[in-house]
Amino acid sequence: MRTRLTFVHAWRLALIVGLALAGLGPVRAGGVNFGDDNGSTADEGPSFFGFVRDAGGSAVAGAKVTASVKTGGALVTRSNVMGVYKIPGFGKDVDPNSIVISCDKDGYKEANVLRRPRTGDAKDPIEVECYLQKE
Repeated sequence: MRTRLTFVHAWRLALIVGLALAGLGPVRAGGVNFGDDNGSTADEGPSFFGFVRDAGGSAVAGAKVTASVKTGGALVTRSNVMGVYKIPGFGKDVDPNSIVISCDKDGYKEANVLRRPRTGDAKDPIEVECYLQKE
């Protein structure tokens, strides 16, 4: 006896296989790696995150965001399509107040950097918004 695979049967099979495969990997929420990226945060200070926006409040994708330590050294990342960036924590011996966040993109100049006051735990991420203005 020959079995014929109809469109409905094929669709159901594809749905079952897709659901089964979706359950195999770890589930992670968030956008720009807001989870614990490497599993070890014991020696890290707070991370930095925020948005890069233009003067009108729209997201600026692909902006270079730099976190510079006043005593030397820096980490650089880029904002995603929603203008969001995240920079991992520096060593816990680095004072978070000595970190300066700046942003840059061709055709723009930095207009304002707004650092939100910390209200939680010392390990909580620090929010810093960066505003760019078209040149």
